Amino acid sequence: MDIFSKSESACRKFIDDTVTALLSIESKEGAVEIIGKALSAYTVFDLQYIGGYIKCEVDRLPNPYKKAYIPFCMDLLDQYHVFMQEYREKIRCNGLLSNLDLWKRYWDGVSGYCYMDVSSSNDPCPTPNHPLSKLFYRLVFAYVMFVKGGCGHPVGMPFPGGLKIRQEGNVIYCPIRDKEKDLPQALCNYCPAKQDPDY
Repeated sequence: MDIFSKSESACRKFIDDTVTALLSIESKEGAVEIIGKALSAYTVFDLQYIGGYIKCEVDRLPNPYKKAYIPFCMDLLDQYHVFMQEYREKIRCNGLLSNLDLWKRYWDGVSGYCYMDVSSSNDPCPTPNHPLSKLFYRLVFAYVMFVKGGCGHPVGMPFPGGLKIRQEGNVIYCPIRDKEKDLPQALCNYCPAKQDPDY
């Protein structure tokens, strides 16, 4: 069964069980196993749904920003596919999570966050507000940032106004890294990128 076809009670149980399990682990290997099990529940049809709402969001963007952003718009699904390939090939990620306090803060409140701003819509385009869409996003980027040490946005990704993620040596700079502190669920609050000092 497609995960988006689950009943509301089944969705809540899936989200709550996954988050509870993730809050209880301390190792990268444990994180990979729980994330992998959860992401394996998403079918090809669920991935098409997620890709569909990303496309709808991109279609709404104004040019020339839209043209600059298109090469980066599928980063979520690209990162998902990288993870699933490594998970299926049983590539090991050894060691403890480097910042358990930050890891726990990342997952704390996610069950409630998944159900924030969920509303029915007559919009024919898929919506990113589905609770399981939000969980998918959190799962993928938990792996990217906490297990692999990557950042929430790829180098070169543009923001409105011409700002971009950039890299100098081993340091990745983001123009909005410290701008989202009032949004506790924003990825920026957990991302290892540094605030770009030029902004």
